[in-house]
Amino acid sequence: MPLSKQIYVDKTLSNISLAYKATGLIADILSPRVPVMQETGLYFVYTKDSLILPETFRANGASSNESTFYMSTQSYSLHQHTLKELVTDRDRSNADPAIRLEADVTENLTEKILLRKEVDLATLCGSAANWANTTSLTSTFAWSANTTLSNPISFVDSAASSVALHAGVLPNTVALDYRTFNAAKEHISVVDRIKYTSPDSVTAPMLAKLFNVDRVLVASGIRNTGQELVYTTTADAWIWTDMAFVAYIAPSPSLRTPSAIYQLTKNEFGNPFKVKKWREEEREGDFVEVSTMYQHKVIASDAAYLIVNTCQ
Repeated sequence: MPLSKQIYVDKTLSNISLAYKATGLIADILSPRVPVMQETGLYFVYTKDSLILPETFRANGASSNESTFYMSTQSYSLHQHTLKELVTDRDRSNADPAIRLEADVTENLTEKILLRKEVDLATLCGSAANWANTTSLTSTFAWSANTTLSNPISFVDSAASSVALHAGVLPNTVALDYRTFNAAKEHISVVDRIKYTSPDSVTAPMLAKLFNVDRVLVASGIRNTGQELVYTTTADAWIWTDMAFVAYIAPSPSLRTPSAIYQLTKNEFGNPFKVKKWREEEREGDFVEVSTMYQHKVIASDAAYLIVNTCQ
């Protein structure tokens, strides 16, 4: 077992881990990071009493009516996600001078953890039990049907109205898996809206304007579901299932502001990723370990609307 002085947090590699982004992943955008001090704790949840309209009329000489607000607490519990890899002295001696093995190992481990974070968020967003408002489309209304009955704009407008009614905010984000994005941008109802104004193909920002939201996020991340270390096994799969997730995501966390999701994260030295190195003399190498602690948390279940089975 290495001595404590032989284990240290490598700030340079931690910065590499922070800067590295695997392609097609949206977890850190759709679920913005909120730093917390402890691994477990409570946060306040305000009720909708502020939306109840009390009697405000005051008769001459009478006392004013009283009004108040209520709040409760919800708990959170972060989970640590950690991976390590050994860089041997022989690996270093055989590597080309331009190769930085520790940096490559850090990026590889970080990508695997980012994939885990993406899978966790895709599972959370795609579970109807997590949201107050959901719709499962039949084949007739699936966006891939490409008919007037399956107009994506109408479905997003309806979802936005539901979020506005129940959460008091208008959605600012629509997250689509890659297949649903392709179905939406090629849909006759969408193409018809822009055919006289833009000769280009439909992009995510164009869809955002048609959906009347700030942004459309396209989740195109993939994973290999084959068994680890069995290199002949390849089973590529999309991380996100076919869905449209219509939500209000607060630009910055604040009190008394609903937001569908936050990513509660414990930071080390202002960095959500921690990279440690230590020497293993028996194995003649150095271990590089990447770790992070987070939890994707549903904050306001009525601030989102989930539409599933968009492509059939």
